[in-house]
Amino acid sequence: MVGFPYFFHVPNGHKVLQHPLYLKYNTLSLEAIAQLAGGQGFKELENEMALIMQTNDNMPILWYLRTIQKTAKELKIIE
Repeated sequence: MVGFPYFFHVPNGHKVLQHPLYLKYNTLSLEAIAQLAGGQGFKELENEMALIMQTNDNMPILWYLRTIQKTAKELKIIE
């Protein structure tokens, strides 16, 4: 089994780097994400995560989004 470290890093060319949700969030700061959707950006992110099927192929994008969410919580940007 291959695991992923806590912080996001994948090799150049990995397919997750072209995923629509990665492209949506990868140029935004955590504060900017929080301000999306009228201040409900992390709620929107959580809703998007809930819609992703929990398959092996989807683990990289789920891992990336979860890392964003966990980091925002650790920095107390969200509860």
